[in-house]
Amino acid sequence: MRPIFCAALALAAVTPVFSQAPPPAAPAAPAAPAALNIQQETEALINAASALFAEAKYQEALSKLAIAKKNLNNKPFESILFTEGACYYNLNDYPKAIESLEAYVKEFPQGSAIVDVRMALGRSYIASKKEEQGIKELTDVVRSSPEKKAEAGLIIADTLNKQNKKDEALDILTKVLADGIRSAESIQAAMLAANIYVSSGKLDEATALMDKVRNFASGGDSIAQMNNIYLKLGDEMMEKKSYKEALGAYQLVRKKNEISRIQTEQVAKLEAQLKTAKGVRKDEIETKLKANKEIMAEIEKRTDYDASLYYRLGRCYYEMGSPTDAGAGDPSRLWQAILAFEVVVKDFKQFAQRDKCMYGLIMVNASLKRIKEAREGCESFIENFPDSDMVGEVSMMFGMLAYQNKQLKEAIAAWKKALSFPKADKERLYFLIGSVQFELQSFDECRTTYEKVLQDFPQTTYKDDLQYRIALTYFYQNDSKSVTKALKTYIKDNPKGQYVVDARYRLAFIDFQGGDKKTAESELLSIVKDAPNDQNIGQVHALLGDIYNQRADYENAMIQFAAAVDKAKTDDVLTYAMDQVTDLYVGSNKWKELAEMWQRYYNTHKDNDDLALKAILWISRALIKETKVEEAKKLLAEHIKTRIPIVANQQVEGLIQQLVSISAPKRRRVAAASAPATPPADGAKAADKAPVVAAAPAPEVTFEDVEKQLETLLSPPQAAMNGTAQMRILFAKAWLAKTMKLPEKAEKFLTIIVEVAKPDDLSPMLLSIVGDAARKKGDLEKANGCYVRLRDFFKTSEFSDGAPVGLAEIAFEKGENDKALELFRDALNNYPGSSHVLDATQGEAKTLVKLKKYDEAKKIFETISNTKEWRGHATANALRMLGEIEALQGKHEAAIAYFQRVFIAHQKWKDEMAKAYLLCGKSFKALGKSEEARKTIQEMIERKDLEGQPEKKEAEKLLPTL
Repeated sequence: MRPIFCAALALAAVTPVFSQAPPPAAPAAPAAPAALNIQQETEALINAASALFAEAKYQEALSKLAIAKKNLNNKPFESILFTEGACYYNLNDYPKAIESLEAYVKEFPQGSAIVDVRMALGRSYIASKKEEQGIKELTDVVRSSPEKKAEAGLIIADTLNKQNKKDEALDILTKVLADGIRSAESIQAAMLAANIYVSSGKLDEATALMDKVRNFASGGDSIAQMNNIYLKLGDEMMEKKSYKEALGAYQLVRKKNEISRIQTEQVAKLEAQLKTAKGVRKDEIETKLKANKEIMAEIEKRTDYDASLYYRLGRCYYEMGSPTDAGAGDPSRLWQAILAFEVVVKDFKQFAQRDKCMYGLIMVNASLKRIKEAREGCESFIENFPDSDMVGEVSMMFGMLAYQNKQLKEAIAAWKKALSFPKADKERLYFLIGSVQFELQSFDECRTTYEKVLQDFPQTTYKDDLQYRIALTYFYQNDSKSVTKALKTYIKDNPKGQYVVDARYRLAFIDFQGGDKKTAESELLSIVKDAPNDQNIGQVHALLGDIYNQRADYENAMIQFAAAVDKAKTDDVLTYAMDQVTDLYVGSNKWKELAEMWQRYYNTHKDNDDLALKAILWISRALIKETKVEEAKKLLAEHIKTRIPIVANQQVEGLIQQLVSISAPKRRRVAAASAPATPPADGAKAADKAPVVAAAPAPEVTFEDVEKQLETLLSPPQAAMNGTAQMRILFAKAWLAKTMKLPEKAEKFLTIIVEVAKPDDLSPMLLSIVGDAARKKGDLEKANGCYVRLRDFFKTSEFSDGAPVGLAEIAFEKGENDKALELFRDALNNYPGSSHVLDATQGEAKTLVKLKKYDEAKKIFETISNTKEWRGHATANALRMLGEIEALQGKHEAAIAYFQRVFIAHQKWKDEMAKAYLLCGKSFKALGKSEEARKTIQEMIERKDLEGQPEKKEAEKLLPTL
């Protein structure tokens, strides 16, 4: 909007202010000169105020007017009220502007500037959130002054638009534009209408209006105006984040050399016309020529004209190329942004916003993952724009680019370098350096960095964080003495700090770990009393639950874990507390409480299928325990059926197993052959008693009956029946056969799955099962496909640890021992807590044997044999392999001792026994002890429990050679 009524103000100011006042009373003779001085002084003040207003020095103008008003005893004068209202308006002090302008309207309803005053009054009302008054005032202006129709209508429409009354605003704008686009106001109206159309998604209407604007400004004498229109349209659309439309507007803006060429041609044309023009026509051409020369001079002065355009284009390209919540952007636009920003940076050294273009280059390169170029841009920015307001931000970004790329050490190095940059925020940089050192678990270095911040910046805003993290560095180093001291210092220095509850909790935890559970309990109960709603209170209740659990005070343990569930703010605390209280509820047969807790969990996690189905599993178990079996079946089937086609849902198989377990018939007890005899009643003979007829047994439920019922419960609508659903139904049948002790049927269904399943159709659990089954059957290609998909698509699955072990076993089978060793070690190093840790450990050891790295292999097998948790088959296997290692090195006496331990002390594991017998016989033979070898092999052959072991046939062939 243009500044208000400046021209009218100049006219109003020339009228002597006293001409409107009544003639003063005749003063006494001595006083006459003083009165004359006041009048002159007042007129001088008003004239000075007008001059100051023209220079936009509104506050100084108001000061002059205040003295003038005092001289006039605050009587209303038109020029004073007018200038005063204008000053306040331009200072955005709308309440005072309204006061002055309302006084003008009241005192001078026919004043020379009444129209401009009412226009300003309407605007002031609107700016003061009195939109209805403003619209009413401006509507009255339109009625009384048609020449103000466009200007007033534009303001009204803008106000309606901001009130989201877009249709009413467009109705006003349509009336403003009814006579065409011929004035500055109509141009602004067209721009506003186009913006409303864009914001309403009416892009065709917006485009049509833009074409009209372009047609209006397409003449050679209006080329500069055309550029301004499109720049403003583009800016408006950019503000509304309509980047595509903004780009379209900017692309219609002509470059400076083109405008200069057109303007030069226009000036030459007018100069030629002037040579023959006469009279009024000559005056018109001279006026036009002067205006065009002024435009041309103005354009030539704008050295940044093209730079400003390239900057805008770069912003559009960047915004269109960057990812948004709706999805990925268009990378090609980012490369266009680089080109646009680089033009400014390289060719327009004096452009005021060149630093923003360099910043844009950094951001674009970061978006394209060009970390090296982005960081080089940061260094160049610091060097070229040391006084830029963005220096601090760029200094941070210098290291943040490396941090976001997970290059933590490089981030620290970058921030350390940034400490020397001008205007570097050293306090913030040191804090970031320390935080990354903390993340890297470089606790000593982190502590030194944090302590430096506290020393160099005593009033730092990070004090709370710094002191607490310093304490944590000791905590994670298990330095209980130092952490205790540091936490107590933190609590003392920050009694209302954000980590006070957590600090007190950690002190209690240290007591708990040290065995002082009484002190820990007392402190934890005190925390609960002092801060019942703190963010960390959940873990306090959980630790109290642990204390009571260890005391076997299960009732109080349940209360505390239940409270931890209610108060938990993190998934870790919630999961731990729920697992604990679930075990306690189960142990106490509190199935109702268990169901209610998991139902609440389901209600808050229903949008996460995996978590929701975990809750359904527990709810169904509670229903089963409450003998509501049919209700549990219905619940399970309902949730399985809707998710059975979804391959990524990892909980479906667990629910299927639960459904199968309650659907399979319970094994019937064998009925007695006849009812027990009962003595006859008094006075009756046994023969007189009617024979007892046993009730007919209920017909036995067959596998086929349950199979059909399961298929009905699990099958989704035909439209959702895909490969995943089919494989899961087959899995349900296999599990049913296993549950009903029908191993041949179970094997049959599993074989079908292995043969027909595509890895893409299998869930994580089935990928693991099918992969293992296929590998054991020798179908390494199918197994490899399952393991690769499990590894690549389900990395966070609880079954993902099976992938590296399975792939390692395949490599081992193929004799690719180096690859197998790498994969087994990957499983051990990158899957902590894996359920396959024993398989991976055995795999690593047996591969080392193949690679003839006997010493390394021996250490691992000795570890396996001595690990209590692995006792059983793994022990027998480890002892047998230790024997093989000795035999391979020609140490047969030592080998025999290991083999004999296997078949004497570990007879439960027939496969290992058979191998140990055969190898023992071979070692005796290698030592030349044929009789011992013969006896060992003979003993093996005579053992009936080793029938079917493949080594027995080899032993039978070996015996005649001994």
